[in-house]
Amino acid sequence: MSHDPSLMTAPLDGPSARMYAEVAGMLARFNGALDPANDAEELSPTETTAALKLALVAMTEAQKRIERQQMRIAELESLSVTDELTGAMNRRGFDMQLRKSMAHQKRHSQETDEQHGGVVLMIDLDRFKAINDTYGHAAGDELLRLVAGVLTRDVRASDTVARLGGDEFAVLMPDLDAEDGLTRARRLEKRLNSTRLSWGELVLPVSASVGAVSFRPQDRPAEVLNRADEIMYRRKAERRA
Repeated sequence: MSHDPSLMTAPLDGPSARMYAEVAGMLARFNGALDPANDAEELSPTETTAALKLALVAMTEAQKRIERQQMRIAELESLSVTDELTGAMNRRGFDMQLRKSMAHQKRHSQETDEQHGGVVLMIDLDRFKAINDTYGHAAGDELLRLVAGVLTRDVRASDTVARLGGDEFAVLMPDLDAEDGLTRARRLEKRLNSTRLSWGELVLPVSASVGAVSFRPQDRPAEVLNRADEIMYRRKAERRA
């Protein structure tokens, strides 16, 4: 068995680099002592024990570095699918969750011969631009955070809340039929439209329209979102009539 000392030290600096260099030196001597063709001086019991201890320390440190890197990767992945303003998922994250949910439902349907799908709610805030124009973007941002909080608290743990962009939100509700989806959409719409934002001495009402569309495992994600968008705009027109 051979060891390349450069592999032990290449990416490191400071104390870690010194420790790895020491381990590499010890291991080189240890290997030399084990090689019958090598006339190198055998390690003493003390040196052997020290080499093994250093190797254990090195492995522990390497494991910690790997764990830190994995945590950083997970953090970056989370940031890439999270809306910075509201903390909800962003459009990219929602699309990923929708595709994942539909793929899962499709596999489950094939295994059980039962059709399982879900519901997508599309939420659009009414007259949001007027709030931005009249009270400033800080008020608009606070209202968006308020809406995201209402949505998150009012859905199941298995549901996904996302801000798709601007004043548009969506909720993915797997394992829910069309009737239950419509009931939840109306309840959520009522909850949103009874919400108020306290802004200084002002109280700003939230106004929102919610559309609900059911989907099946064989549907295309883009088509599901388009249908949800169309239903939401129809609902918006009904509320304005």
